[in-house]
Amino acid sequence: MKKHGTIVHWDKERASGFIRSPDTAAQVYFHLRDYEGPHPVTPGTAVVFEEIVIGGKGPRALSIKLPPPPPLQSAGSTDGPAPEPVLAPAAVSKAQRWREERAQRRQTQVALGLLGGWLLLWLVGIGAGRFPWVVLTGVVLVNIATLFLYWRDQHVSQEGGAPWPVEHLHVAAVLGGWPTAWLAQRALGHRLDDRRFQQTFVACAALNVAVLLVWVAWPVFATSA
Repeated sequence: MKKHGTIVHWDKERASGFIRSPDTAAQVYFHLRDYEGPHPVTPGTAVVFEEIVIGGKGPRALSIKLPPPPPLQSAGSTDGPAPEPVLAPAAVSKAQRWREERAQRRQTQVALGLLGGWLLLWLVGIGAGRFPWVVLTGVVLVNIATLFLYWRDQHVSQEGGAPWPVEHLHVAAVLGGWPTAWLAQRALGHRLDDRRFQQTFVACAALNVAVLLVWVAWPVFATSA
């Protein structure tokens, strides 16, 4: 059954928000992937949607769209003046969408370059004896923890719950879990559209690679000094 409502809250970082509908007592949760209206999402936008309830976690909206425009009044009608047309919010232009896609491609290229450098530095460092088994074990554990953090972050954004600070994801990236984070983002389709998050993520990855480079090359610098 279609219901009508209004978007009352939008969290860009979590790509989710809430809809208030006169047909439902509680606010209805929704995620960006179920929203078929114009972008960016704006509170106050009127929508129609399908409502479901999952496991007692409250109502959730699916197939969220803008309401259809009111029917035009015929020329011969005498019921009163024709209603003013309802203008939908402006959709994202092709140029803006192209710029966003280009920025995503650049971020992917940078991440792939950092990943190649990261792997090379680890191979060189292991060959030079710069990484004892304790460090290697720690890096493996950090990447496992990173995968769990991303899984939980997506689960909370879709099903609801108490979110953990997004800084936890960035700390895991700085500590060496960013390769798993990069793969998790694409495997789960999570936080790819959050430009601010992606910029911070790339900076954390670059910082980790820079520290790794200094650690691996430190004996060379110390000898030359």
